[in-house]
Amino acid sequence: MLEKIAKFSPMKNLHNKTGITLIEIIIVFAIIGILAAFGIPEISRFSANYRVRSSATELLQNMRIARAMAIKENRKYLIVFDLENQRYLIGFDGDDVNGDGIPEGDGNLTTLDSDTFGICKDLDNDRLPEGDVHINGIPECVRVVNLVKYGKNIIFGYKTGIAPEQGPKKTAIPLNGVNFKGSPPSAEFEPDGSMDKLGSVYFQHTGKGISYCVRISNSSGNINMWKWDGDKDHPESITWKEIR
Repeated sequence: MLEKIAKFSPMKNLHNKTGITLIEIIIVFAIIGILAAFGIPEISRFSANYRVRSSATELLQNMRIARAMAIKENRKYLIVFDLENQRYLIGFDGDDVNGDGIPEGDGNLTTLDSDTFGICKDLDNDRLPEGDVHINGIPECVRVVNLVKYGKNIIFGYKTGIAPEQGPKKTAIPLNGVNFKGSPPSAEFEPDGSMDKLGSVYFQHTGKGISYCVRISNSSGNINMWKWDGDKDHPESITWKEIR
């Protein structure tokens, strides 16, 4: 009888119940803390690298598109860099500066009314904008890429953040990040596929110091992308790796 009472005793059942102890809770929170300490910074770095690389990749792709359009349409295309507004414009420079009916261009894509990307709405298929509407001072047929779409920390050059000592092939790096000639600076793609100008464009994530470079290295139109081996924690690095 006593054995039966002991078997069903509330005190015995209480001792047999399982649960989470304070020590186990402390261990769980310690593991979470360790994962947060090592995982969150890596996630942040991955995100920063992805965004700045994406901005450089898009420029590389747009340069190749502009070159292909120049060959296809047998006319010069431009990529104009608006450094003040942290954006660049892509299009055919169709302005007739001399008034002689020949679109010799003015080296810009924000003036007059004959600048276009070529692939736009036009009624007579002449690849020129019909009654182009200006949006924020730019003809609507000109393609515009704003760096801010990749995040407020993505910029041209090194006016803020970490600046590498030199660029790929030991080239000099301008603070504004663009060393194409012109005012405004621009890359020019000729109808035969050649380049009128050589130069580089540097992108940086100001928070992490991650940097990429898109470079036109020869007059035949060879376009490459490079990544700096350094960052804000390793500013002494002078090496770049060609990745595309």
